[in-house]
Amino acid sequence: MSWLERNSARRLLFGAVAEDYDLIRPGYPAPLVDAVLAHCGGTAVTAVEAGAGTGKATRLFAARGLPVIAVEPDPAMAGSLAASCTGYPGVSVVVGGFEGYVPAEPCGLLFSAQAWHWIDPASRWDHAAAVLAADGSLALFWNFDQIIDRAVQEEVTQAHRDLTPHISWDTAPVPEDGLLDRWPATDIAGLAAFTGLEARLYRWERVLSRRQYVQYLATHSAYLILDPATRDELFARIASILPSRIPLAEDTVLYLARRT
Repeated sequence: MSWLERNSARRLLFGAVAEDYDLIRPGYPAPLVDAVLAHCGGTAVTAVEAGAGTGKATRLFAARGLPVIAVEPDPAMAGSLAASCTGYPGVSVVVGGFEGYVPAEPCGLLFSAQAWHWIDPASRWDHAAAVLAADGSLALFWNFDQIIDRAVQEEVTQAHRDLTPHISWDTAPVPEDGLLDRWPATDIAGLAAFTGLEARLYRWERVLSRRQYVQYLATHSAYLILDPATRDELFARIASILPSRIPLAEDTVLYLARRT
């Protein structure tokens, strides 16, 4: 069984929580948008977005005037994406996996926000190279967060250890050093199709209520695939630990490279 056959159902789970996903997932800092647009030469190019979700990143780039072809495999997520982008005439939505998408012509920017790990590893790099024009920009970025109160963070970690030890709940801040030693940089560095690899880290904060934090967790696939009883028990315990307001430290990592 291929990776896509094993994971196709899991990457289509998010449509069940599309409204919450768009409401509660973090966005991306404006300096990241600036950096990506500077790298690709501005809004004169057309961008393809792989795994656009509900359009949280799509709208940030479209608001700056960048034409975006937003490719999303989950029909429910794509419906939310299309609805949220009605005010952006430069956005077109394609329902389907990025692996099978063939643009009319190579694009100047390929970007993926919080989604590149859901693209089939057997084909994602070759297809990225095929989609991009020569000298085009590749931009991949993710958010990682931690509860700022370390005591609360440790209690929530312990709840995971006790009830769902199989869930990898990474609670460490992203280190400033070694960004190029992490995936996907380790993959990109070995590809002849890309050059000029660089990484940038943006640190910022946001605050969620207790209800919002549990709602936020529930938009992640690791929790969506839990049996309901286990999920309810875990979320009840986490809710009992949390204060009324939860400040979060957000680390946003951006990887940039250029098509040779």
